[in-house]
Amino acid sequence: MRNDDRSRCLLDLVRRDRPRWLQHGRAIGRREVSQAQESVGATGIAEDELVALTRRLSPDLPPAALSPGEVDTLEAIVHTELRPALLVQDGTFLPPPEEWRHLEAHRAGIDHAIARTCRIETEGAIALDWVGTGFVVAPDLVATNRHVVQEFASHEPGRGWRIHEGIAVRADFRQEIGSTAVADVPVAGIWGVHDRFDIAILQMRPGLCPSPIPTGLSNLTAARDVVVIGYPAYDSRRNDAAVMDRIFRGIYNVKRVQPGRIMLRDTVNYLLRHDSSTLGGNSGSPVIDVRSGRLVGIHFRGQYLRWNDAVDVS
Repeated sequence: MRNDDRSRCLLDLVRRDRPRWLQHGRAIGRREVSQAQESVGATGIAEDELVALTRRLSPDLPPAALSPGEVDTLEAIVHTELRPALLVQDGTFLPPPEEWRHLEAHRAGIDHAIARTCRIETEGAIALDWVGTGFVVAPDLVATNRHVVQEFASHEPGRGWRIHEGIAVRADFRQEIGSTAVADVPVAGIWGVHDRFDIAILQMRPGLCPSPIPTGLSNLTAARDVVVIGYPAYDSRRNDAAVMDRIFRGIYNVKRVQPGRIMLRDTVNYLLRHDSSTLGGNSGSPVIDVRSGRLVGIHFRGQYLRWNDAVDVS
């Protein structure tokens, strides 16, 4: 395939016929308030104050605008009880807490995406043994982030993107809690890297990957439930260690389902902002619409206690 054809295919992942910027406030219901009050315990915060504080969790709010007490409360609301990180075992997620019990009705679609999500692993002349998350986006093609690929590959003038000499890369579709099973597929090369969006596509050895995660959701809106599927890694540089251990129970580097909601959708810049609890290893994770089981985004970054961003591919 010619380079210009590859570029067009990559651009198809981020449709250009979008309406103007859409921004929606984060919805919070009485049931969510009740769950939040239980999670923060004896804070003495009133229900109306809790609702107001939660609604202040917006992308335009600088961290300095929150008092230390409010930050502590937001940790409990967003990261402890209401945004869990569910372990995956035998290809399915473990039972969710009450707030997310409705995921059970959509288990088949989520499990379908789980089976198509992988850990990007490396060996050889590289210090890291894995670098991020990926997922099957087309036959024999795995999508991840550009910054993930830059850990083991670079662009060579006149030759394109190449995996560094002495490094082998593979995608492992398992790496679940309590299991030593692996489902490795070798990476044959770099199919393409987007020059604007944090997206890269890996060419896999033919015929070994599962079928792609379905795409094509046209009615995506803010406040809609999503799950991020990936391999969160311990990351105390950008996150509070105690908070991480409360959410992830000290278990890292294995496959998880991380539910949350869309905070806003920027259809001009192809950006989805969501509030799932994620860590560094989630780079390249698929963001899945819960109701349809379809791919809506590729997670690529987050800001502690504020939000997470994904490239909008819906």
